[in-house]
Amino acid sequence: MSGILLLVYMLAFGLGCMTLALAIVYRLANAKRWATYFIVCHASLLGCMMLLALQVLSQMFLSGVAYTVVSIIITSVFLADLAFLIVFIPYFTTWVIAHPWRNPYKGLFFSLAAIYLGLGIAREVTGKMVLDQAMLFVFVFVMGFSLIVMSRNIKTIENKTARASALAIIIVSASMVPAILLALFFPALKPFLFGVYFLALSITIMTFLFITFVRIGRDDGAQTPKTELSLGDLEEYHITEREFSVIQLISKGLTNKEIAGELGISANTVNNHVANIYGKTQVRSRIDLLNLLKQSW
Repeated sequence: MSGILLLVYMLAFGLGCMTLALAIVYRLANAKRWATYFIVCHASLLGCMMLLALQVLSQMFLSGVAYTVVSIIITSVFLADLAFLIVFIPYFTTWVIAHPWRNPYKGLFFSLAAIYLGLGIAREVTGKMVLDQAMLFVFVFVMGFSLIVMSRNIKTIENKTARASALAIIIVSASMVPAILLALFFPALKPFLFGVYFLALSITIMTFLFITFVRIGRDDGAQTPKTELSLGDLEEYHITEREFSVIQLISKGLTNKEIAGELGISANTVNNHVANIYGKTQVRSRIDLLNLLKQSW
């Protein structure tokens, strides 16, 4: 059984590395923030897969004190990684669908992450399987919340590649529901659950990235080089047309008062637009905004 489990983990890890490499290449070719967040999320999941594989290897080849020390280290890092994902996955989900990361969300998922860590430590100390099932329930709840929110707001994702990837993740996750239910009633299946899900997810995302690269290659061959920043370049930040007009004038070096004169609006309105732009792009100054615009162009 350990050999089969290790094979599943290693296969998932290998395909996960390929998917991560393609995602990094996509991010280098397209300065999209959602791609950066996806890389962070996928790398964290990949780290979990590596740790699970190392755990199986330590069970197969180590014993005594050496196994105990290695197991404690692997388990500690694994729990920390999953606790991070319990917070990051909902944050990533709400960001992609352009919903603000409100305080209720922050409190809920940081609390769930702390609960997950506490359950993990208690499980290691007591060895009770009921705690293991509780940990699975917490993680499934977080994933379920994220998938439901994403599916209900899939149309708000403006980037076509991001929307297609999100839809694929929803479909793959939905297909795993029967396996998750079985794992709740048959704990012996749980070790395979994460590996199979990550394997299916990696294959799906890798396929979409390949398709995207082919489409980008065709578009590059058919289009002339761009000379100006367009509203479409900033679609991932959900910038409005009026905000884009402000951005264009900021890029020309105009002050807020001068922008107000150009657009025929009040200086306070311009200040509000600038504050909204900073919030959406997550920058703190004009210099940071201009640097971001250069990356998006």
